[in-house]
This record gives sequence, C-alpha cells and structure tokens, in this order.
Amino acid sequence: MNAEIKIPVGTGGTYTGLKWLLAVLFLAGASTFVFLLLSETQSMPWPFLLANFMFLIGVSQFGVCFSAILRLCRAKWARPFYRLGELMTLAFLPFAFGVFFAIFFLGRHELFYWLDTSSEGHTSSWLSSNGLLFRNLAAQLAFYGLAIYYFIVGLLPDLSQQNSEEGPKWRRSLYRRLLAMKAHHDERQLKGRVYLLAPAVLIVCGIANTIIAWDFGMMLVEHYHSSVYPMFFIQGNNLAGTALILLLSTLLARSTATREHFGHNQLKSMGIMLTGFVLLWLYLFWAQFFVTWFGNLPNEFGPLWKQMYGHYSPYFWVMLSCVFFIPLLAFLRAETKKAWWSLLLVSAIICFGIWINRYLMIVPIFFDDHRPFSSLAEIVLAIGLASGFLIVLLWLLNAFPPVSTWELHEATIEDDPAY
Repeated sequence: MNAEIKIPVGTGGTYTGLKWLLAVLFLAGASTFVFLLLSETQSMPWPFLLANFMFLIGVSQFGVCFSAILRLCRAKWARPFYRLGELMTLAFLPFAFGVFFAIFFLGRHELFYWLDTSSEGHTSSWLSSNGLLFRNLAAQLAFYGLAIYYFIVGLLPDLSQQNSEEGPKWRRSLYRRLLAMKAHHDERQLKGRVYLLAPAVLIVCGIANTIIAWDFGMMLVEHYHSSVYPMFFIQGNNLAGTALILLLSTLLARSTATREHFGHNQLKSMGIMLTGFVLLWLYLFWAQFFVTWFGNLPNEFGPLWKQMYGHYSPYFWVMLSCVFFIPLLAFLRAETKKAWWSLLLVSAIICFGIWINRYLMIVPIFFDDHRPFSSLAEIVLAIGLASGFLIVLLWLLNAFPPVSTWELHEATIEDDPAY
C-alpha cells in the first residue's frame, strides 16, 4: 500500500502555474532583500522581517510536533496529517538557517541592544554575539537533525522497490539510498521507533522554541523577564500550526490521490483540537497578562501597555478577536466543525491573528507608530518568504508519499498492540 503524488487530470496546469507564481514571488522577495542591503537610501525593515520569521519558524516547527503528540495519544483520526506535518517542518529548514544567518550577520546590532557591551558593561558569555550564534545554531541543528531522522524512520516502512524505479534520476537515486537504509533495519522496529522518538522530538522542539522566544522576543526589551513568555509563544505556534496543517491539507487532498483519507472524522477532530488550543492560548495569555499587570514594573508592563493603548490598540484587539473571540464563538456551533469551508475560514483567521501577535511582540519595541505592510518592500519580503516556504513544501510533497500509509493500514488491525 503506497501513496504517490499524482496530479488529477485537468489540474496539472493549475499547480504548475502555482509553482511558477510562488517561484517568481520568492525571487522578488530575495531580490528586494539584496537591493535593500545595497541601497544607501532605503533601510532594511529588520523588525518586520523578524516578526515574519518568528511566525513562520514557529508554525512550521510545530508540524513534526503535531505528529509526535498525536502518535503518543494513539489518535487514529490524525494519521492522514502526520506526513504533511513533518514535511511542513522540513520545508522551512533552509529558511530557518538562511534568515537566521542574515539577521545575525547583517542585522543583529539593529535588533539586539545588549550586544553593545560598552553600554551595558556585562561580562556574561550568554549576552554576546558568540553566545547568540552558538546557542541558536546548536538548538536548531539538534531540532532539524532529529526532525529529519524522525521523518525518515516513519517514511521507510512505506517504501518499496518500485519507488527506486520511477521518476527522475535524482529521485530514483534518493530512494535507492533509502531502501538500502531500510534493508539494515527490521520493519517492526522502525514502526516502534517512531513512537519511542516522539517524546524526544517534543523536548528538543521545546528547547529550540524557548531559545527563539528568549532571544528574538523577550530579550529585545531591556530588563524584561518572564517565565511564561516561552510557553505563550509555543502555544501560539501550536494553535496556528494546527490551523495551517488543516489549510494545507486541502491543497494535499486536491492535488494528490489522498482525498479519501480526509473525511468528516478528520474535520470534526481537528475542530475539537483547535478549540482546546484556543482555550489553552487564552489561559497562557491571561497568565502572561495578569503577572505583568499586577507586577506593574515599567520594563515589563511598558511593552504590554504599548500594544493595548495608543497607536497599536486596534491591532491588539483585532489579534485578540482573531485568536480567541471569533474562533470560540464559531466552535460553539457544531455546524462549524462539520463543513470544510467554515473550518478553513476559522483556521485562516487564527493564522492571521497569531501573525499579528508576532508583529506586536516585536515591531512596537522599535517603532511608536508603524503600520504593517506600509511599504512595498515589507509586502514583497513577507510574501517572498512565505512563497519560498510553500514552494519547498510542494516540492517535498512531490518527492515523497504524502500520507503515512503503513499507519493508515495498521490502524484497521484491531489486535495490533501499537494502537
């Protein structure tokens, strides 16, 4: 039982056109980035670029965690989403390192005030350029290395000799290497290892995202200390990541021979999961807000006050509406979780709300009256980065089986001890 990417007759031109469009948008974003670096009249919008980077790296890294969490829960309904979540994580890998290096080598002195040791007088190696580079590089290498291994372990049981005999030369060569790897392992052990590795994936991802939240969020504000901040950031990733997986599953179902696997049960269960994540996000939002408000320390309450009042107040309430009020009211109706169009609409609203949340985490620290997408450069950079992520994801979906078919098959075996 094997699932191959096959574009249905009559839709190939549409998706070929989509790939070309995404490629053009990505090249436009990359060209704009280079132009801004070389331009003497226009400056790079580093805070805005960082906000987009924080959003995309967070939601994409949750993809593999989605698979790990629901494998630990033995959620049979979620198995069509496993491979999509893992590929979503891997699709952002080149940009996770590329944008990080760009920020570190070209924009760190505009973003991280504490790198200027002469003004702070600190001696801690944590507050240094090398500390910033090595801890983030080590955390991301550990996470993506484990994510790749986790993906390969779950992929190997799906592979057959036929895979190495079809497709372009690079694909046949890749599958021959994978089949050689599979030959050295017992298939049952590989299947069990997917479940054994799940806790490690979650722990390493939690560490990597905590460092991201510290360095690219909390530590942008002078003397800001919050133990809730990383958990709040991670829960936003969980919520928007789940919504993004649901949105991308429609592309997968429409462009591959996997539509039969995405039915009413998957739709309803994803709606229930999103409802739980919305409520958990609110809890962590309140925990972050209440401690900051009650403490009333200028360095901690200041950033929150700047979001809630003044110029950024409309964005704050739009964010809160998109992430909590609208989804909760929608999910109270059972009909919302029964129709694809309504659940996809709510998912898109959630993703937009979390994006605004990332924007408010970063941009108000640097500007008193900034407006998102206020310049053509910001629009092109944001769309270009998202387009690069999507085009790599489409390539991965064409290179590998889009669903974990061995798990779908074994879910039907009632006496299998793994389920």
